[in-house]
Amino acid sequence: MAVAAQPSIELMGVDDAVRAYPRDVKRPKLRVAIVTENFLPKVDGVTRTLARLLEHLNNEGHEAMVLGPETGIRQYAGHPVVGTFGVPLVVYPGLKLNFMRPRFVRRLQQFQPDVIHFVDPIWLGAQMLPAVHKWLPQVPCVSSYHTNLPTYATLFGMPWLEKTMWRLTRNLHDRCEIVFCPSESTRRMLQDKGFGNVEIWSRGVDTELFGPHARDENLRESWGCTPKPPNLRLPLSPSVAAADAAAHFASEHAALSHLAGKLGVSIVHPKRRGSEEESFIRTPPTAAASPEVSFSPPPAYDSLSGVPDLPAGGFLLPPPALPVGAAAAATIPAALRVEADAAGESKSVVLYVGRISWEKNLRLLIEAFKLLPTSVRAKAKLVFVGDGPARAELTRLCNRLELDAAFMGHQKGSRLAAMYASASIFAFPSFTETFGQVVLEALASGLPVVGLHAEGTSDLVSHGRTGLLLDVNAVAKASTTSGRPVGASRSNSASALGEFATAASSAVQKLPSSPSSSARGEGKVEVGLASAIPSTLEFKASMTPNTPWFHQCAKSYSMLLERLILDRETRARMGQRAVLAASRKTWWDAMDAPVRGYERAIQNSGRHNLSDDELEAWRQNQRSNAPLTGPRVKLAIALYVVLFAWLVWLRFL
Repeated sequence: MAVAAQPSIELMGVDDAVRAYPRDVKRPKLRVAIVTENFLPKVDGVTRTLARLLEHLNNEGHEAMVLGPETGIRQYAGHPVVGTFGVPLVVYPGLKLNFMRPRFVRRLQQFQPDVIHFVDPIWLGAQMLPAVHKWLPQVPCVSSYHTNLPTYATLFGMPWLEKTMWRLTRNLHDRCEIVFCPSESTRRMLQDKGFGNVEIWSRGVDTELFGPHARDENLRESWGCTPKPPNLRLPLSPSVAAADAAAHFASEHAALSHLAGKLGVSIVHPKRRGSEEESFIRTPPTAAASPEVSFSPPPAYDSLSGVPDLPAGGFLLPPPALPVGAAAAATIPAALRVEADAAGESKSVVLYVGRISWEKNLRLLIEAFKLLPTSVRAKAKLVFVGDGPARAELTRLCNRLELDAAFMGHQKGSRLAAMYASASIFAFPSFTETFGQVVLEALASGLPVVGLHAEGTSDLVSHGRTGLLLDVNAVAKASTTSGRPVGASRSNSASALGEFATAASSAVQKLPSSPSSSARGEGKVEVGLASAIPSTLEFKASMTPNTPWFHQCAKSYSMLLERLILDRETRARMGQRAVLAASRKTWWDAMDAPVRGYERAIQNSGRHNLSDDELEAWRQNQRSNAPLTGPRVKLAIALYVVLFAWLVWLRFL
């Protein structure tokens, strides 16, 4: 499946911006019930997104209620939170299998929601959906897909479970009128799996927090890096600066018009310049696990044993993302090495932010960094930000391989923003993302991204413009072109790398000479690659350690890292485009997308909002005639829990 072209980073006219944010003529107040498998204080991408949604509902005057696991939280953003008990997952202790309580149904009936939103329904959602259909049959249901749980079944060594999990997941989401997902590639994947009524619920970015302005030279010095040389501190070019100012004016004009519509007044906006102000969902921290216990897939390989270092001049690098002159283009590797030497001893910081867990495909990053030529690796620093079950094992592995790596642990807020802005390259080898929130953070901070052509990442990164993407299928094709097995010889390996460089750089060769030329052209910038995104099985095969395909992918990924480590000017130009592209992701519009979906689902159901008097009368009746009460219900629940515990004991003990 080819990656569709995404909206351009061209300037949005004021009239277009106003039409995108029409005047809000007294939108009805909604009552939204949210059923979630996971909630704060455990912080990950799902819970942070859910927290943002609850804050948005509160700011817009809507009511909400959260039904989920018992966490000790009784309310969030002014909305009540009702918890239940659960059993920790054996393979992933941070998550629980939560059980429905009769109290959930009673509270739902008292709340009388206009719509019920199921967040990643799998276990609690499977129990709640039949109860909702029985006790609140007229209330429309919507769902949101955040996590590739069926994919994780294969990664955790249970491929036989993946098809069953897809059937279960599809069955649960099909019971809802709308299915939200965070990216276009995820929507295509779900549609290929038979999901219907799939709509986009994207994410946003806070450019006041995340941006190049957050750079901290003291932090860089702690990483052993000197300040950036003055000749490399490239300001935004005039065309990019003008685009940024116009984007800000359009956004501000639209936002004020939206507010004026609520107040019933009109506002005349003078033209002015400035910087765009938008919002962001911050990178989720992860709970620390025991350093000696890892429930993510084990590495199961002797890293890089028997793989020789490649010579410094042995890589056939892609052409630069921007023309650097005919003379320089003729001798790219030598010119890049001269430029790096002229910049002094300052190291390029290769940053990873996210959960430190093997399912994030950190093996590839470690192998690729080790495969950098010795002279290039001496100019680079590998920095991990985050925590997770594989942190202790990954730390020992880096020490054993003598890699220059730093582990900063969980970070948030301005400290996290400083780490992004103080880095040089963002390396993100994961292929199981549905959006890739940290990728958007990195782009907003001015970092070119080196990632995989995979769901989520390919929806955000424009190959050759804001980063470089590795297509594992292109590597496989290049590796077998000669008709000999992958890794059959050193010359065959070098030939495969050269062919991959040509294939991976096809988009780079067509780049315009200035950031503004795309805005003056057709007005569209494609993200990802034109080729189909590899399947889960193809990724799993290519990322299985101790296989020729994995080593070939690691060499190719290393080549892309080397390309950006040495070419600092191209890095700076990519960073300019990255900042501009990320700044177009507004938080308000992202979080209002599900609200618009709620309104449409309610309208399609034919429900009407109860008046305050009708709602209070209904709630009084429910308090005196509560459903699912009495000793028989309590006995049935106890038997259910005992049966489940017995099945778990048979399966795992």
